[in-house]
Amino acid sequence: MPRNLFVLRHGRSRANEQGVIASSLANAGDDFGLTPEGRAQVRTTIEAARGRLTGPVHVVASPLLRARETAEIVAQGIGVVPEVDDRLIERGFGELELARDNRYESVWEIDRRDPSHRTWNVESVADVWSRVCRLMDDRWAGVSSGTLMLVTHGDVASTLICGSAGVPLSRHREVGGLATGEMQELEWPRDADPPMFVDDS
Repeated sequence: MPRNLFVLRHGRSRANEQGVIASSLANAGDDFGLTPEGRAQVRTTIEAARGRLTGPVHVVASPLLRARETAEIVAQGIGVVPEVDDRLIERGFGELELARDNRYESVWEIDRRDPSHRTWNVESVADVWSRVCRLMDDRWAGVSSGTLMLVTHGDVASTLICGSAGVPLSRHREVGGLATGEMQELEWPRDADPPMFVDDS
């Protein structure tokens, strides 16, 4: 039986609704959960994808509340028990934590020039890529057949999507941006070279 890999961004959350950046375990581990709209988004996504989720299905989520609640909805829908892995936590936004979410674009603008930057003590895209690669080394290797679903956040999902496609990480928002509650299937290139950080062409 083949292996299938999906990344699912959490449904719309209280942080999305309030327009704030909430990336830390201290602030969002037990706060900023899903809105009713977010719960509906996840149910719709999973119902539409049900035929693609071949068993056994392994659901692994970020420790932040909005991702855990998303994973619980998924798990209830398909009858599995979700796991939590800290390596799926949202990208750390450093000094921008609890700032207005229009500051994301300021970070992404610098990402487009330098995915290794840590301006405002933000976790770099390169560092996010490193931790998701470590997660995949552990998790993907343990799935001999069936489906692995990773429930995570916007910038972690975009980095994973971009890097797995071999696209320069400077383009992570252009290539890998997911809406809340959106899921994408990935090909994981275990033997592929790591992506370039910047497109020099």
